[in-house]
Amino acid sequence: MDFRTGKLALWLAFSSGLALTGCTLAQKFLEPNLVKEHIREVRYLDQGWSEQDRQLFYNTPQGTELQGLHYEWLKALELPFSREKLASPENLRGWGFIVESGDDPAQNTGMHPVGMGRHVNPTDDSVRLDLGCALCHTGELHYNGIALRVDGGQAIHGMSTGAPGEFTHSIGATALEMRFNPLKWNRFADAIAGEDPAKRDQLKQEFAAFRERFFTFAAGPGNPKNFPTTEGRGRTDAVGRIGNVVFGYNLGIEENYKTADAPVSYPFLWDIWRFDWVQYTGFTNQAMARNVGESLGVMAPVKLVDEAGALLPEEEFGQSTINVQGMQCIETTLRKLRPPKWPEEVLGNIDIAQARRGKDLFADQCAHCHGPHPSKPYAWQLAAGPGENPGSQRSVNWQWDMSGQISYDTANRPVREDWRESLWAIPWIDVQVIGTDPTAAENYVNHTYDPGPLVAKNPDDPDDARNRQVNAGDGLQLLLNKLVPVLYENSGVSSDNNGIADYDGLNVPFRIANKTAYKARPLHGVWATPPFLHNGSVPTIYDLLSPLEARPMQFAVGHREYNPQKLGYVTDNRPGTFTFDTTQTGNSNAGHLFTDANVAGRIGRRLREGERMALLEYLKVMGNPDFSAALGGDPQNWAQYPAPPASAIGEQACNAFRHVTASASTAKEAAL
Repeated sequence: MDFRTGKLALWLAFSSGLALTGCTLAQKFLEPNLVKEHIREVRYLDQGWSEQDRQLFYNTPQGTELQGLHYEWLKALELPFSREKLASPENLRGWGFIVESGDDPAQNTGMHPVGMGRHVNPTDDSVRLDLGCALCHTGELHYNGIALRVDGGQAIHGMSTGAPGEFTHSIGATALEMRFNPLKWNRFADAIAGEDPAKRDQLKQEFAAFRERFFTFAAGPGNPKNFPTTEGRGRTDAVGRIGNVVFGYNLGIEENYKTADAPVSYPFLWDIWRFDWVQYTGFTNQAMARNVGESLGVMAPVKLVDEAGALLPEEEFGQSTINVQGMQCIETTLRKLRPPKWPEEVLGNIDIAQARRGKDLFADQCAHCHGPHPSKPYAWQLAAGPGENPGSQRSVNWQWDMSGQISYDTANRPVREDWRESLWAIPWIDVQVIGTDPTAAENYVNHTYDPGPLVAKNPDDPDDARNRQVNAGDGLQLLLNKLVPVLYENSGVSSDNNGIADYDGLNVPFRIANKTAYKARPLHGVWATPPFLHNGSVPTIYDLLSPLEARPMQFAVGHREYNPQKLGYVTDNRPGTFTFDTTQTGNSNAGHLFTDANVAGRIGRRLREGERMALLEYLKVMGNPDFSAALGGDPQNWAQYPAPPASAIGEQACNAFRHVTASASTAKEAAL
């Protein structure tokens, strides 16, 4: 424990004694920060998924852990200085998680949010809580007591936020209190281990190990000093956290901890399989590399170095809970996901005349950036042997490159031909042009890390320490070129029958691009994805289309009440909400401006009020094939885009997880 944690432990020990005598001061200080919601019905928007598809997405594990928290522990934990269950449905919803009804009582799993699944940790065969893809990429919009589920949408929880009263802080506080409060510990042990002395002793050891990992992490990559800009609800500094975890925590180099002051919203996931480059800065092109990097940032345990900081030997390097089969199943399932359709029966009818005017405005003012820009599939040049480096990458694993499906171009060079019938070429817009907050893009390019054993030292180079430095993208490339092939091998994924090509994501080799820019993604279904801009600094699309001086400088985030007129969340302050302050570093709401002034970030002329409303009306139904005829034809009609390639390998990967979701699917279908 560091000094801060030690002080907290002493305070909790003292407060625990007071609490046992009836003092409620500590309980008041640590009471959960909850938003109250009043929902009478949940409706699932038409997005092309079967219920089984939905449950696969909600429950398939990817191998991440909350410092080894056991799956069954969550339902038995109490709030700090309280006997109330920490993970009650009301508390979880109040923290912004989406809680499904009808949890399977036969499995005695308790109530867990969408995206909190389970996996077996290979080190001790314990069932651990798994933080899955759906946790951060499932949204809800609430209107007049109806919750509209947005699969693949943007979560609004505060999972990354360590502020008092938030979910993660509450777990840490109650874990520490249990060390000093025997009554609280005994209630927990009774629920998990019963009266068996051996089981209780084992539980005590396992929980102590969890507590140790929790606070070690909190003092390192999770230290609040690394996050001077509050992430709040619905955001995380994803690249900053991945960098600190991978290069600081996993490699054991504390000097690599960097300031992560560029929180971004969780992006929506429909159509991402069509993109040539992904992430907000568009820095990588491959699904598996993106997913493994994300899992490392969300604390998937992995063995990389020994106590001396050297890479582990081949037989030990890369041992991990990362589940590439689960990732492949999720990726295959997401390819079936369509944008959400505007529910007129809930949010109001479409003004077709206005939407037609908005269609023309979008073509004139927006489509040149947001497209989509269909392209023929790429033929990615490959490294065919040692020393070859197409695209001037920091690192290339030529064996991995050549493990895909190989063909040859007119110059007889090996290439991987992308399996997509067509893809969407996503344009990068330089930060100086778009004018939005540049912190995320600049941090990605400019924050550098000591790669440790990932790059051999050169004793003959006096500038070796500086020359070896890497940014997040190049550093991840160095690691993933070593790690992903090991994960494949350990999981039985080979090049036979194009297995590696399929797992890589449609035969795409792993590449990195370093640009201080943001990608302009297509906007189908964007109405269901508030708040807006990469950092969530603009609460509604109406505000985004308005002049800068009309955009809110501060607004509340945390509840999910939707404004169908402005296309975004209602922004009034309520108990439990987080106040978004656009004056903080990383939070600027400037840029992406429609203005007649010659200023940075001007992308179009100033829009009149009627034009803004017409654009909003079109965005509600843009691309929705149900409205194409009424619009007089819609060039954005998503029915015209090619379907994803079939993936027997991906469906096979899902077979291992279908039994986990079967009972949940049956219960859900019975309820509908």
